Amino acid sequence: QHVDSKWVSSSSEIIAFRNALLNPVTANLFQYFVSLKGDLLENGVLFWQEVQKYKDLCHSHCDDATVQKKITAIIDCFINSAIPPALQIDIPPQQAKKILEHRKELGPYIFREAQMTIFALLFKFWPKFCKFQSDLASGKILLPLERKKGKTMQKKRG
Repeated sequence: QHVDSKWVSSSSEIIAFRNALLNPVTANLFQYFVSLKGDLLENGVLFWQEVQKYKDLCHSHCDDATVQKKITAIIDCFINSAIPPALQIDIPPQQAKKILEHRKELGPYIFREAQMTIFALLFKFWPKFCKFQSDLASGKILLPLERKKGKTMQKKRG
């Protein structure tokens, strides 16, 4: 579909991408695929998955201390990491600041904006990944990725 000459995604494509991120095998392949495209993209996949786990935790009505530990773990890993850069995912600094300011609020929506930002960013790579995957037999997908990553690492070293 074209609207103002921009490609618009159908809801079925969005749902397919969401389901892929929830599938451990597909998510790992996609994470590896996007790791070749940018430094923080593979962290984005992990962040999206961890936020989903966090939301499931909230909806399971577990105790507040457990929910707070999960919030802290996500923040320490992706938003305010001890390992530079502090922001380990590709979100605007003001979104990260907002999360830090609201870190004591235990509802399922503390990471909502950041998760949506990451989803939109990663979704841009979904059609390329689907094409790549369809161009290769599913059992052979890792070999070309390994070669490509090897070439990328050689370029970085050389």
